[in-house]
Amino acid sequence: MSTVRKSLVRHIVWLLVVAVIIYGVGIKSNVVKAVDNDLKYQGEIANFIKQWIVNNWSYYYHVNNVDIEIIDLKKSGDKIEGIAKVCVVKVLKAQKVSELPYIKGMLKKVNMSDYDDQLQKEHKINKVVNANSGVLTKEKAQRVVKVLDDKYAELKGYIGVPDESYMILKFEAELRGNNIEENTIKLYAEQMNTFVPAEELIPKSPAEYENAGYKEMESKLIEEGTFAVAALYPYYDRLKARDYANTWTSNATTYCPHNIALQDITKWNNAKWPYYDCFCHNDCADYVSQALNAGGIPIDPGKWERLKDSNNNWAWTYVPGLKNYMLNQKGYWKISTWESAAAGGVIVIPDSHVMMIVKNDTVERLFSAHTNDRLKYPYGKNTTWEYYVLWE
Repeated sequence: MSTVRKSLVRHIVWLLVVAVIIYGVGIKSNVVKAVDNDLKYQGEIANFIKQWIVNNWSYYYHVNNVDIEIIDLKKSGDKIEGIAKVCVVKVLKAQKVSELPYIKGMLKKVNMSDYDDQLQKEHKINKVVNANSGVLTKEKAQRVVKVLDDKYAELKGYIGVPDESYMILKFEAELRGNNIEENTIKLYAEQMNTFVPAEELIPKSPAEYENAGYKEMESKLIEEGTFAVAALYPYYDRLKARDYANTWTSNATTYCPHNIALQDITKWNNAKWPYYDCFCHNDCADYVSQALNAGGIPIDPGKWERLKDSNNNWAWTYVPGLKNYMLNQKGYWKISTWESAAAGGVIVIPDSHVMMIVKNDTVERLFSAHTNDRLKYPYGKNTTWEYYVLWE
């Protein structure tokens, strides 16, 4: 090969190497830009969600912390969408239970502005009677005391105590260039197997809560009968059921082996209630039954007994069977409302799903569940859901 030809070959090779390097640098630059943009979008969305929460919850709560994790982000053309996992730590601003608008409404119905649940029972009854002279009988006053004592038992645990709640939010937004158009951001909250406009979770006005409390007390006073027993099952401890429910679930983001439900079985009570493959994406009733049992509802051999009640429509592990047993066969459940159902109660999505109510501070309502695994998750008012309690 001539010297000229060798030189030409070397020159061509050198040009090819340079071209490859330039091409590689270009690809790397584009990748870096894409990653930088994704991080930028995540930061902007996280800030938007945080401000949205602070703006909408701060009337009733001191918002101590908002932790946001973007667990999915996709860009398509001039739009982005994704999923955010949110943890909010907050504490009620109310210094005592009677400052809550809902309780103000309940007290207003019985001509009272405050209530001391620590007084002896007879003193409380007399105070109610005296505030409603000629209007309420002693029997009705007993009912008022029972209702208020039950409310205060849960609500006092929330006054001055920071607590966390969780949300799974879907977000959508439009881009202009590489910038998010903030006025196009839309948020949707997960409510079991669907997403609804996140606005449905925003706390209502004080007047709405006060009116709801007034109506609840009104309904208690017109119910037939006089003084109600402590519970439809008298030994049920609804707060123990709540605590069990919160202990044995999580906000899972990974799927079960069948790739259907979000589950983390390491957070389940496998020591007492072992996991079986049949519970993969099908454990909601089993979990609720465990919580009800922890609250005091006794195992009923062959009728309500884990994996041994096939002749009773699998009442422990199958939603229709559980509802029929608790509501119709035993009378442990009583229909309630979104407004008044509280910790230790249950939510039923007819024929398909059941969840434990774990908090109702009169402003926010939370459930915990399996299938999908959820912990302290807010729920809005849904007319297709059924709310049940185990007390009067």
